[in-house]
Amino acid sequence: MAEPALMKQVSGVFIQSLQGDGHAAVAQRVRVYRTVLEGVRSGTLRPGTRLPSARRLAADCAVSRGAVDEAFEQLQSEGLIERRVGDGSYVANPLPAGTIAPAPAVPTERPASASAKQVIERFAPHLGQWSRLEVATELFALPALHPRNVPTQDFPLDIWRRLMNRAWSEEFRSHLNYGPSAGLPQLREAIQRHLSLTRGVFCEARQVLVLNSPMQAVELIARVLLEPGDKVWLEDPGHASLPVLFEVLRARAVGVPFDAQGLDVARGRALALDARAVYLHPLGQHPTGVRTTAERGAELLRWATEQGAWIIEGNYNTEIIHDGVPPPALHTQDGGERVLLVGTFEGVLFPSLRLAYLVVPLHLADTFTAMRGLLGEHAHVATQLALTAFIDEGHMSAHLRELRQRCRQRRTALQEAVKRHLPAWVRLGPVAEGMHAALHFPASVPDVEVFRAIRKRGVGAVPLSSICWHARGINGLALGYGGAEEATIASAIRIIGEVLRSAPIAAVQGLLPAAAAQSGIGENR
Repeated sequence: MAEPALMKQVSGVFIQSLQGDGHAAVAQRVRVYRTVLEGVRSGTLRPGTRLPSARRLAADCAVSRGAVDEAFEQLQSEGLIERRVGDGSYVANPLPAGTIAPAPAVPTERPASASAKQVIERFAPHLGQWSRLEVATELFALPALHPRNVPTQDFPLDIWRRLMNRAWSEEFRSHLNYGPSAGLPQLREAIQRHLSLTRGVFCEARQVLVLNSPMQAVELIARVLLEPGDKVWLEDPGHASLPVLFEVLRARAVGVPFDAQGLDVARGRALALDARAVYLHPLGQHPTGVRTTAERGAELLRWATEQGAWIIEGNYNTEIIHDGVPPPALHTQDGGERVLLVGTFEGVLFPSLRLAYLVVPLHLADTFTAMRGLLGEHAHVATQLALTAFIDEGHMSAHLRELRQRCRQRRTALQEAVKRHLPAWVRLGPVAEGMHAALHFPASVPDVEVFRAIRKRGVGAVPLSSICWHARGINGLALGYGGAEEATIASAIRIIGEVLRSAPIAAVQGLLPAAAAQSGIGENR
C-alpha cells in the first residue's frame, strides 16, 4: 500500500474547525487537542494520516503556533501521534489499544422524533421493494465576473487525470456495473471525514448520499419530506432556479428577505408560520454574502422545532474562508435531527464534476437511500473513485490551501478596485468567505441597464433585481471573482465604474450633475 508515500507529498489534512464549547471560553491548546483527539478516536483521522504542520494548522484555524505545539506535545506523550524530525506529524500507526471509540459519533439509540416517525411510516411500504432492486456493490468561457465563473484554471488537472486513469484501470473493472444508489461507501466515508475537518459536522457515513447535483438533492428532499402544497421558505434574493424547482415539485415557495443577521425569521413567521421547510446558505448567502449569526441560527432552529419543519442548509464553497473562524454548521448545532446538509465540490474543483452530497438525519438514512434507489439513480462510478482518492491521498487538502490563498488575493484585488474605480454611492457587500460578492446601488439605479451596458464590454455580472422574487428596491450586481486573475478583476470593475458614471445611468438618475456626467467627472472612493 503506497498511501504513506503519497501522503508525504502533500501538506497534511485540511482542518479549519476546532472542538470547543466556545471559542472565547476554551483555551486554544485545549481546542486543538480535543479536535485531534476526537478525530483519532472517531476514526476520522486514521492511523498513518499526515497532520498539518504546527505553522499551517495555526494559520488555518486562527490560533497561536504555541498552542498547536503544546497540544501536539501532549498528544505525542499519550502515544496518539508521532512527530518525525524533518518529516512532520502523523497519527500513530498502530494506535495504543483502546484508542478507537467503539461507539459511533452519532448515538443510534436516540429515539426518532415524531416528524421522522411520520416520514418512516409513510415510506415503509416502499422499502421492501427498493431492497429487491438495489445492487450491492460549461463547454464555453463565461465572461469576467460572472457568478458561476469558478477557478478551474487552478485545479490540478494532471493529478486528476492520473486518478481518473487509475479508476478506469483493470483493477476496477468490477465497477463498470451499476453503482450503489447512495454512492460508493469509500466516497461517503471520505466526505464524512472532510465535513468533520472543515465544518465540524459529525455524522455516520450512511447518512451521506452522493448525488449528481445540489438540485437533485433538493428534488430528493422534496419527494421524501414534503407533501403537495407544503410551504417552503427560500432566500430572497437567491438562486433563481430554486422557486421554480419547488413549484414544479408542487410545493409553495415563499420568499423571505435578509437583514444584517441573516434570514429574517420573524418575517418568515409572518409570511408562512406553517412552512414545512426552509432552504438557506448560513455561512455566506448567495448573492449577498451575509453570514447568519449564531443568534439568528438559534432562532431558526427554534422555529423548526416548534413547527416540525426541516432546515436545508446549503454548503457551497464553505472551505474558502477569508476572515475569522467559521461558525459551526447549523447541522452541528441541531445535532442532525432537523437539518439536512446539501453541498458540492464543483465550486472548489470544477463544475463538470457533477458530484454533490446530501447529509440526512440518521433515522431517515434508509428512507432517503430507498427513494434514490427507486428512482434508478446513481452517480458516475469512475468519478467517485477518483474523488475518493483525491480526498484520501491529501490532494484535496493541498488544493484547498492553495485555492484559499489565491482567492484571498483576488478578493483583495476586488476590494481595491471597488475603492479605486467605483462611485462612492456603490457599496460592496460582505466578502468574508467564498468567491462571490454583491455590489449594491441606490434604488434609483437601473441595474438591468447597467448589466446590458457592461455585458457588451465583456463583463458578466448579473443584476440583483433579476434574482429577487418578492423583494423590492434591491439594485446592484451579483458577481464572482474566484475564476478571474487580479488584472481581469480590476479591468472589469473599471468598466462597471465607467458605465455607472455615464450620462444615461448617473445623470438621469440624479446621482451626478448632468454636466459632470457628460464630462466624465466623478468622485472615486
